[in-house]
Amino acid sequence: MTNRVPYTVPPEIIFPHPLTNHADPRLKHRFQPWEGPEADVVLIGVPFDEGVALGGGRPGAAGGPAALRKAMLRYGTTYDAEQDIDFDHLRLADAGDLEVVADNVAATHERLAEAVTAMLNAGAVPVVVGGGHDATFGSVKALMDKYSQVAGINVDAHLDLREVLDDRITSGTPYRRILEELSLPGQNLVEFGVHGNVNSREHMRYAQERGVPCFSLGQVRQQGIDAAFTDQLRLLSGRANTLFVSIDLDAFAVAYAPGVSAPGAEGLTPEEGRQLALAAGRHPGVHLFELMELNPLFDVDDRTSRLAVMLLCAFLTGLATRKAAPQTR
Repeated sequence: MTNRVPYTVPPEIIFPHPLTNHADPRLKHRFQPWEGPEADVVLIGVPFDEGVALGGGRPGAAGGPAALRKAMLRYGTTYDAEQDIDFDHLRLADAGDLEVVADNVAATHERLAEAVTAMLNAGAVPVVVGGGHDATFGSVKALMDKYSQVAGINVDAHLDLREVLDDRITSGTPYRRILEELSLPGQNLVEFGVHGNVNSREHMRYAQERGVPCFSLGQVRQQGIDAAFTDQLRLLSGRANTLFVSIDLDAFAVAYAPGVSAPGAEGLTPEEGRQLALAAGRHPGVHLFELMELNPLFDVDDRTSRLAVMLLCAFLTGLATRKAAPQTR
């Protein structure tokens, strides 16, 4: 596997798989090993959950990238019948997995920042699959190093605005670090679909003081998930020319996503998640997409990993509307 992204190693499952039926192309047939700049999308796995463990969560998300690729073997055509959109023309690449630094969260984030920078410099949209949500610090750092105006949406049950105490960087600290260490303006971060009784009053007060817009799951459902999310993308586009969307799979109800680090009884439905991922793909300003906290140790019948692949397909479906299909493949 030729690899042009620094600090990455080949994954256990390597694409593409042979296409035996040309009338039925799937993700496993279209993702190619990273071989240089000619890609619209580059997938990278972050098999790392040290930050989850340090935060008191249940480990296992280190297996998230492998679980997603395994689910891709049996699910995911390149055509969305509901939208009547085919993304078979997109150039899809897999950079493999980040070579993490055991027991060193900060060093792992630095490596991820370098890897994502290589993808951005190649003109591709990075899709980061985790792994602990703490890794978002590394991907957003790469985005902010390259672009002067950055904003983004965290789709999550949790605010992830915890302090770094005793040098313990956890999966609950990424957005506080992004605000303080990377100096992202508070109004350029939107907390979307926040759950009740899993965030402290103090962390909500911190968000308000920083000017971070926070929307509960009930609020966005009242407006309509798609409309609320699209509105936030539009508002952020007025403040920045480069956006990121990070989806923590614990934003979904445990009935749909049991395989996460911190499951919740209530949460998004798969259809609501599909709408978000589709809107993120469609928006021309979104240059980074993440699917975080996939934990196969606690999954049931691959339910969560298949959900993650569905969200990836929805994002690619939206992205296809940005990039017109060539007349010949």
